[in-house]
Amino acid sequence: MKQKPSDKNPHIMVVDDEQSMCEFLEIILLRNNYRVSCFTDAFAAVSSLETTNYDLVISDLKMPMMSGLEMLRTVKKKNPATEMIMITAFASTTSVIEAMKNGAFDYINKPFKVDEILLTIEKALKNSHLQRENLRLHKELEKRFGFDNLIGKSSSMMKIYEVIKQVAPTKTNILICGESGTGKE
Repeated sequence: MKQKPSDKNPHIMVVDDEQSMCEFLEIILLRNNYRVSCFTDAFAAVSSLETTNYDLVISDLKMPMMSGLEMLRTVKKKNPATEMIMITAFASTTSVIEAMKNGAFDYINKPFKVDEILLTIEKALKNSHLQRENLRLHKELEKRFGFDNLIGKSSSMMKIYEVIKQVAPTKTNILICGESGTGKE
């Protein structure tokens, strides 16, 4: 018998206008110890993004009122590290390409095999975890090597900080000159 999902378990949002598909995925996910929130209304799902962080979103492509592609764009805008798997019974090359261009992790045709969706979910969650870890490490680096750690508040140092901000995002080599002991390091 499996344990109940805890707060440490990945939280997955399922969005499909077919109640039976939501129930089917919920059963599969709960059996595999995931936390699950199901929505048959895409607008309710989008609204929940304001208060809940999801590790993964599984969404139908064709839904009334809001398409899965609109849902995908909204999810990626709110949290780029949240992965999204698109599912559909109406696959086309165009829709697959559009979904992937907009950041979908994968695209699965209905009907699908349980093992297939579970493997895809596992891969998507690993990718999501890596993206979140990458963002956390970037923030840590910014904090450690940011301007707050530089010493100097004079107007000439403020000018240097502005030059650093302009040059930092580029792939340019910089030569710093000055007398010994002036703090070039």
